[in-house]
Amino acid sequence: MTSNKSHGAHRILLIRPAVAKVPRSRNIMRRIYTNLLSIALFLFVVPTALASTTWYVDGVNGNDSNNCQTPETACKAIGRAISLAGSGDSIIVAPAIYTENLTITFSLNLIGSGANTTILDGGGVKRVINISTGNVTLSDLTVRNGAANPGYGGIGGGIYNAGNLFISASTISGNVASALCPPSPCTGGGGGIYNSGKLTISMSTIAANTAEAGCVYSQHMPCVSTAHGGGIFNRGTMILSNSTIAANTARHIANGFAFQNVGGIVNIGNAMISNSTISGNNPNGIANNQGFSVTLQNSIVSNNAGSNCSSGMVSNGYNLSSDGTCTFNSRGDLNNHDPLLGPLQNNGGPTQTMALLPGSPAIDGGNPAGCTDGLGNLLKTDQRGMPRPDKEDTGGCDMGAYESQSD
Repeated sequence: MTSNKSHGAHRILLIRPAVAKVPRSRNIMRRIYTNLLSIALFLFVVPTALASTTWYVDGVNGNDSNNCQTPETACKAIGRAISLAGSGDSIIVAPAIYTENLTITFSLNLIGSGANTTILDGGGVKRVINISTGNVTLSDLTVRNGAANPGYGGIGGGIYNAGNLFISASTISGNVASALCPPSPCTGGGGGIYNSGKLTISMSTIAANTAEAGCVYSQHMPCVSTAHGGGIFNRGTMILSNSTIAANTARHIANGFAFQNVGGIVNIGNAMISNSTISGNNPNGIANNQGFSVTLQNSIVSNNAGSNCSSGMVSNGYNLSSDGTCTFNSRGDLNNHDPLLGPLQNNGGPTQTMALLPGSPAIDGGNPAGCTDGLGNLLKTDQRGMPRPDKEDTGGCDMGAYESQSD
């Protein structure tokens, strides 16, 4: 959806959802304040004009005939707010379920009230968010039930990004990218996220997304299908830190030949993964195509069906793999070790994580000099916002997205 005003001006849209009122708490306000500071830092690092206008959306009490410039005169739909916004503006989205399909064509900050309460739902019919250009921030929200069918090229069920996208404290789940042959070959890629631009993900969970591809039988036409990256398909630049990639799936759904199905992450670009956990994806955790690079540090790749890694992984040290396929060979690396992870669940914080159980070799297994993100910045908290390293540590921080607070 394009803006109705010149993108030279700067405004901010706040959106509130259509659900029952959610009580505010100091913890919620503190988290929102923290993430706003993170967004401000991002805007400083990535040149863009700071927003001068804030727009509001309220799915419960809002009305799209309102001017959307105060919480009391909020829009009802996020799409309406986007149509009024200009480059560099911000939209604040209140708790609710928003069944919308959004197109963003300019720099914009979309800020929810928490991943558990501000939910963007594709209704299982269309992609939830399409970003064609600009510096875009998605914070404190959930993107779910998106569907990229062959009409979308079978890529990017939840999010398609061709711009510069920053995702923080958010959940991307239950999205599907689906391709159907003929014509052959066909590819379904990036069930959760398809990135052809620049993608930065922090303190977020990408889980239970699916990439699928299949063939309609024809005795006269051979058919080859590929399902790439149930969680993330990256063909641009990706920086992933303090995040969890879990329980994503890639599958071949009909007859014919299937190649390179990968449930977790497929990389045909450049990817940097720091203090993240990639586990329980089916099949396979990370696949890197020849000629491209995936660099990992202080991360866990474990218990993915099939294998954890394909060839071409680069280790900056202090990584753990539950099998030998990642061939980590730098200082502090552990191969063929069980990290002793708990299930993906609410362990506190804005998004679900996989806890390190007592006795995990990942506890205090991170870099003794400190864990950093892909830009070299010190990570002072884990995915949940808990101190990293924990107060009892005399060694390094923990590997993965979760920092145990009791060693």
